[in-house]
Amino acid sequence: MVSQPLKVALIGTAPSSRMLAPYNDPSWQIWACSPGNMNALPRVNVWFELHSNLLWPEYESYGRPYIEWLKVQSFPVYMQDQAQVERATTFPMRDMVAEFGQNFFTSSFAWMMALAIKMGAVEIALYGIDMASRDEYIRQRPGFYFFRHEAEKRGIKVSAPHESDIMQAPPLYAYVDSTAFGRKIRARTQEIDGRLAPMQQQHTQLGNNITYLQGAKEDLDYFENIWSGVSNEMSILRYDNAALKQRVAELEAQINTPCLPPMPITLELAPKRRGRKAAAELPPPMENHVDG
Repeated sequence: MVSQPLKVALIGTAPSSRMLAPYNDPSWQIWACSPGNMNALPRVNVWFELHSNLLWPEYESYGRPYIEWLKVQSFPVYMQDQAQVERATTFPMRDMVAEFGQNFFTSSFAWMMALAIKMGAVEIALYGIDMASRDEYIRQRPGFYFFRHEAEKRGIKVSAPHESDIMQAPPLYAYVDSTAFGRKIRARTQEIDGRLAPMQQQHTQLGNNITYLQGAKEDLDYFENIWSGVSNEMSILRYDNAALKQRVAELEAQINTPCLPPMPITLELAPKRRGRKAAAELPPPMENHVDG
């Protein structure tokens, strides 16, 4: 019985093309990886989990359920060792480095492509793999370019659906500037940078103003809630001052009122003291008469 040629579909988590893989074609091996694919794929032949940090505190919230899930799956699982999953198959890292060197293993898919090449695959297709973010592009794409080149040198077909970004080759350094596309990209970049610069300056200034005013508002909140009692004494002083002003006004009014003329005073002379002369002028006393 002649064995079928090895065709491998590598499955990532990019939603634009992940479900376009040939899950219904048994002539294709489905090789998957990543916690993001857990319970998401219709079929899996081999799984790869080469990270050893899944139980670190910062990753344990999703790493532990993922490890437990891997323990009960029926498909083979390639890992660094059996520390996390006892039934795992140790990935042949040393064989891959001996074959391809150690400069381009920049992602799980680089290791997976290396193994597929080493196992004699005739075709490798990539689904759910974009490597389009800055982090992936800077650090991971060179590894893919290398293994794509290694595969094509050996007559292995490498493909991806149009929904994926992964097959886009990098520009030819220096020569790209000689093309209409390269020149247009550069001119458009300069145009946008020129429009963006004053906006960023305004944005920075507005940010500084907002920070200043927010600080001022916090100061006001502090003084309002902590130091408002100071105004109690001020209120009392204001009240006392108003009362003093009222009293001063009353006194000033009294001072400025014209004086009334003096009231005439009538003196009543005391009666003269009776002397001898005066006594002589008095009528004689009446005699007592006795009626007989």
